[in-house]
Amino acid sequence: MNRRTILIGGCTAVILSLGFIAVGEDDVYARIGRSMTTFGAVYREIASNYVDDIDPATVMEAGIDGMLSKLDPYSVYMKSEETEDVDMLSTGMYTGFGITVGLRDKFLTITNTRTGLPAQQAGIRIGDRIHSIDGIVVDTMAPRDLRQFTRGTPGSMAAFRIIREGRQDTLDFMLRRVEMDVENIAHQELLPGRIGYIRLARFSRRSAEDIRKTIGALREEADLRGLVLDLRDNPGGLLDAAVGVVKLFVPKGSRIVTTRGRSAAEERTYASDTDPVEPVLPLAVLINESSASASEIVAGAIQDLDRGVIIGRRSFGKGLVQTVIPLPYDAMLKMTTARYYTPSGRSIQKIDYAARRGDHRTMPDTAHFLTKNRRTVRELNGIEPDTLVSDSVYPAIVERLRDNDAFFRFGTVYTASMDSLPASFTADKAVIDAFLRFVETMPTERRSPVLADLEYSRRQAETERWPSAVLKSIEQAEKAAERELTKVLRQHQDAVKELLEQEIRARFQNDRVRLSRSLRVDPCVQAAVRVIGSARYATFLEAVTTDEQ
Repeated sequence: MNRRTILIGGCTAVILSLGFIAVGEDDVYARIGRSMTTFGAVYREIASNYVDDIDPATVMEAGIDGMLSKLDPYSVYMKSEETEDVDMLSTGMYTGFGITVGLRDKFLTITNTRTGLPAQQAGIRIGDRIHSIDGIVVDTMAPRDLRQFTRGTPGSMAAFRIIREGRQDTLDFMLRRVEMDVENIAHQELLPGRIGYIRLARFSRRSAEDIRKTIGALREEADLRGLVLDLRDNPGGLLDAAVGVVKLFVPKGSRIVTTRGRSAAEERTYASDTDPVEPVLPLAVLINESSASASEIVAGAIQDLDRGVIIGRRSFGKGLVQTVIPLPYDAMLKMTTARYYTPSGRSIQKIDYAARRGDHRTMPDTAHFLTKNRRTVRELNGIEPDTLVSDSVYPAIVERLRDNDAFFRFGTVYTASMDSLPASFTADKAVIDAFLRFVETMPTERRSPVLADLEYSRRQAETERWPSAVLKSIEQAEKAAERELTKVLRQHQDAVKELLEQEIRARFQNDRVRLSRSLRVDPCVQAAVRVIGSARYATFLEAVTTDEQ
C-alpha cells in the first residue's frame, strides 16, 4: 500500500491509496509505455553523447519540471531538501531559532521574532539584516534557501552576523537551534463589545485545536458576544485542518467539502462528525485576495451553511487539491489530483489550467448556487464576501510610504542605538519630524510617483538641453511637490504617529504589537465588530445577497 498525502495551498493531509488510478481511452497504458520509452531513449542519448559533460540528475530534473510545467503551478517535483514544508505542517514541529525572514530592499531581513526563543532572547530584532551564518554570506539569499543554514539538530549552535541599519558596526550572535511548534495563531485579542479576535496564519495539524483553545482562553476573559476569524493573507494548508476548523462551528452531520478527481470512484465528502464547540456564537470570517485554498474551504463552508458572515475582498480562487507522492531518494511529487467543492456544490477555482494547455473539455458557465438559507452564491470565482470592505485605511501617500517600508526602516534606524524603550514612549512631534527628514532621504520613486515623474522629466530635459526656463519650471514643480508631500503627512499625523509607534514598539517586542495596534483602525475588523455586535446579526444572513462586486 502506497502512503500518499493530500495538499491544498502547498500543505498536506495524510491519506492512503491503493495505487495510481488511470482512466481514459483503452490504449492509455500503451501510450504511456511508448512515451516512457521515448523519454528514456532521449535521456540516455543526452546523458551519454552530448558534446559537453553534463550532470545527468540536472537534465532529469529539467525533464520532470518540463512535464509538470504543462499542468498547473501547483504540480511540482521536490527534492529531499525541499520537502520540509510538507513535514513541518504534517508534524506541527520544526527546528530553528524563532525568526521569520523576508526580503526588504533585496536584503534578507528579520520580519518577526518569537517570544522566549533564542533569537529574541539574544537581542535580535525585527528589521535586522542577516549578513552571514557560520561565516557564509547569505544577505541577498532567497528566504527559502536560508533554511539549509537555520535548520539542523536541536541544541546545535550557529554564528549570526547581523547588520542593523543606523549602526556602523555589525553585531555578532551565537544562537542555539531548538525544536518548536508551528505557530498557527498569529494573534488573539478581546475586542471592545466582548468580541473575540483570532488571526490564523496557516492550516497545520494543530490549527483546529489551537483555535478551540484560543476560544476557551478568550471566554475566560469575558462572556463572548461574537468571534472574528481572520483568514486574510492565509495561503492555505492541510485539508484535514480546514475541515477541523469548520467542525468547531457547524452542526454535526453538515457537509463541509467534497473532492472530485478523474474517476467518480475517487469522490470523497468530508462532513462534521462531532458536535460543534461554538454552535451559535455570532461569527465573522475575514478574507482577501491572498486567502487561498484551505482558507477558501473554511470561508465557503461557513458561507454556504449560513453559519457566519464573510467580510473583506474576494478570495484567491484556488480550488485544486494536490497529492504528495513519495519518490525514490526521499524526493516527492506534488501533483494536482482533484478539485474541491463547497457544501452548496460550487467550485471556486478561478483559472482553468486545462484551457490554458489547449485541452478541450466542457466547462460550465459561471453557475449560481444556493446557501442553506437560499442566498445566491457563485461558482468559479473564489469566495465573494457578503460584505465587501477594503483593507486600506490610510491616505494614499501614507499607504505608499508604508508599502515601500518607510515606517519599517525608520523604526529600525530610530531604535538602532537603544537598548530598551521607555514605558512612556510615544511618537511625539520630535519623532514625527525625524521621520519626515528620513523620508526626504528616500529615492523619489519610493516616496511618490509624482515626485519620480518630475525627477525623470527634469533629467530628460537636462539631457535634451531644453531651455533654462523649462528646467526652472520643472524644478519649481519638484519643490512644490516636496512641500505638498510633507504637508499631507503633517495633515495625517495621527496615522503617521500610529504607524511609527507600531514599528518602534515592535522592535522591542514582536509583530503581535503591530497587529494589536492595527486592529483599532482596521476597516474589516471594525466592520465585523459592527455586524456581529448588532441586533441585526440574527437576520443578516437571510437579508444579504452576494451580488457581483
